[in-house]
Amino acid sequence: MVRYSLCFVLFFLVTQRFVSCEDLTETQINKLCEDLNIATCDQCIQAHPDCAWCAVPLSGAKIKRCRTHRKLKQLGECPSDQIKFLESTTPAKNDTPLSEPSLSQLGPVVQLQPQVIQINIRRGDRVKFNITFRKVTDYPVDLYYLMDLSHSMLDDLKTLQRLGQSLADDIKTNVTSNIQMGFGTFVDKVMMPFASTVTEQLQNPCAKNQEDNVCAPPFGFKHQQSISDQVEKFRTSVANTTISGNIDSPEGSFDALMQIAVCGDKIGWRADATHLVIVTTDASFHMALDGKLAAILEANDMKCHLSKGANPNLPADTVYDKSKYLDYPSIGQLRAAFKDNKIQPIFAVTKEVRSLYEELRQLIPNSYVDELANDSSNIIGIISAAYNQLRGKLDMSLDENIPPEISLRYRVLCPNRTDWKNNSLSCDQIQIGSEIVYEFEAIAEGCPSQNIMRPLTFTSSSLQEDVKIFFNFLCNCECSKHPVVSSVNCSTNGSLVCGVCECDSGHEGAQCQCIQTQADVSLLSQCKQNGENNDDICEGNGVCECGTCVCNEGYRGQFCQCSSKGCPTSNDGICGGADKGTCENCDGIAKCNCKNGWTLHPEIQTCNCHDDLCKANVTSDVLCSSNGECDCNRCKCFNDSTIYSGQFCDVCINPVCKPVVECEGTSMQSCAQCVNEAQRLRENQNEKCFDKCADIDYTLLTSIPDCTNCFDSSCSKFCEDIDVNIAAPKDCQAFLANSECTVQFDIVWRKSTNDYQLLVKEFDKAQDCPQPINPLLIVLPIVAGIVLLGLLALIAWKIFQTMRDKREWLSFENEMKQSKWTKVSSCLLK
Repeated sequence: MVRYSLCFVLFFLVTQRFVSCEDLTETQINKLCEDLNIATCDQCIQAHPDCAWCAVPLSGAKIKRCRTHRKLKQLGECPSDQIKFLESTTPAKNDTPLSEPSLSQLGPVVQLQPQVIQINIRRGDRVKFNITFRKVTDYPVDLYYLMDLSHSMLDDLKTLQRLGQSLADDIKTNVTSNIQMGFGTFVDKVMMPFASTVTEQLQNPCAKNQEDNVCAPPFGFKHQQSISDQVEKFRTSVANTTISGNIDSPEGSFDALMQIAVCGDKIGWRADATHLVIVTTDASFHMALDGKLAAILEANDMKCHLSKGANPNLPADTVYDKSKYLDYPSIGQLRAAFKDNKIQPIFAVTKEVRSLYEELRQLIPNSYVDELANDSSNIIGIISAAYNQLRGKLDMSLDENIPPEISLRYRVLCPNRTDWKNNSLSCDQIQIGSEIVYEFEAIAEGCPSQNIMRPLTFTSSSLQEDVKIFFNFLCNCECSKHPVVSSVNCSTNGSLVCGVCECDSGHEGAQCQCIQTQADVSLLSQCKQNGENNDDICEGNGVCECGTCVCNEGYRGQFCQCSSKGCPTSNDGICGGADKGTCENCDGIAKCNCKNGWTLHPEIQTCNCHDDLCKANVTSDVLCSSNGECDCNRCKCFNDSTIYSGQFCDVCINPVCKPVVECEGTSMQSCAQCVNEAQRLRENQNEKCFDKCADIDYTLLTSIPDCTNCFDSSCSKFCEDIDVNIAAPKDCQAFLANSECTVQFDIVWRKSTNDYQLLVKEFDKAQDCPQPINPLLIVLPIVAGIVLLGLLALIAWKIFQTMRDKREWLSFENEMKQSKWTKVSSCLLK
């Protein structure tokens, strides 16, 4: 048995209510056990598994009978023989050792240990217990061969008859030597529409079949051979079997399987053997409600109904006599019958219906499905494979008798595995000699109204053994069952029960020493703040002594309704400490009354707030440097701390509260000039400029980036820390002392420091100083001007000449046009 710190605890009050909790500390457990509402030993042991009760007759309101067992022993107030403490245990009432992996020894085979366990458990407690399974060799096997005798199985019957005795011999050789066999057949209910009710068809359902003129009359289920080791009887039963027939395709296999399961005495199942039933068929199955087709309305009763002579056409055979009166069983009924009678079915079916039976296998634990050849020639292989798989697999289960007050968890450690399988009771690949360990954890979440020990059964349909688990709830003290009547400790006016007086009628008080003055008025009502309408005597903080409240330590008031406990608590104590406030808890309304300048904390409601904690100087009356407001020991700076920050809002983080910074005539300019000059003269900047750059954050750069227009990686890394929104960068320039050279510097706002930063450009003579005049720049322009003037003069003269010549030509043309010429004869022309 293992005990744990509970993930839940039962807090049992007079009102029988409980609350949940997790990982309780020792202090919390002490509080549960010492609750003042606990008045009896039974209530005490139900409060928590660690609670114990002191049964010594004592009086007085300050006595705490219910404490943790450890604390009661440490205090020594109660003699050890008077401490009532019940401990959860898991004794094994029947613990026969497991059989060795051989059946050579005498006596029954034992594969489960222990066989009977009694769990004695307290409310709120949890216990662990293990069950071990060991597989032994050559476990006896009972095999019942159930065959479908519908006409479509004719080839299968011929094969089975041909095998004859060799079938049993082959099964013993290929399966196990310790096997006994039985035989039975089925067709269907002899009612329309399942089978023909025509007289001719009832006598011979194959009369119209040209291939076979003789068939056995139809029947529901016929038990032909009980399970035994007489192989010759099995062969004879098979040889004497004749094929039959019916109408519809689904067959009545479920009727047959139910009778095989519940008629154990007639079938011949051995108590210490594995029960196997092999079903050979090529058809589907009828199940519950199909009987309505034949007007059968009564549900299957899951009882045995095998008798001889029930079928007039088969007077000498043992058949199912309620076939026409009871509906087919449901899958659930069949599963329950298999579980109760430890039967494992093997379905050898043809290819056409295998998928249907595979689905059925999912609903019936420890079942097996394989494909049957059209003539059943592979039946030996199916039986061998099924037996090997079923014997190598173990599916354990618990019945439905788990008490509602018990929460049960389990896991299994299978052979050849090192890890546990949670929430599982199944293992496979089990060999002879393999051991399986099942671990259970039971948690008692309550107490039953009656402590009836009904066994919880742990078993499997593949085993004839089981483990019985009994739960005994430890919810009552033994002394509660033996009261001392008219005890002198109760002034002979009551019974002493576990050290506490239960007064007779008309008497009250811790020792029944008080007498009621009026029969209809209880002295206890005088100790109730609201009279009889209130259930709490002295508000649960004291005891009533003859109508007067005697308060427990720490409580006061007429009804013990006030205390200095129950107020909010901080790390410094109740209400923040005695020097800060006092607790006032009356009528369940608890509040802290603060003093010495302390005020209530808005969240935890303790006196932990004081204005002095918001002052930079305690002697000053200024809170938060006048830049914020005090909020329970903390300064909340104005404007969401965007201008001032710090514990007392005394740190300026915004240009608004900084001195105005300009380019000229400021310490920034002096610092920039000094740093630039020191760099130009290759001097130590920190030493030379220590005074001029005091309290100035400066950086010397090869070039100053433009952070207002930064779009590439060359400047983005540097500009990430520059806030251009809160303060725009100032581009500044100044002359160096005694020089015509200048220094360039920027004043920017840095995010990381919340202050200005001076960026100084390194000295570059080519850029920062004026250059000498080049003579060529003077001569060349003069020469170029002279040449240009000469060219302009030539062009002007040329234009003038051209225009003058044009005027003279025009004048000549006009004169010619105005001249008159006279014709004369010339002697020369003759």
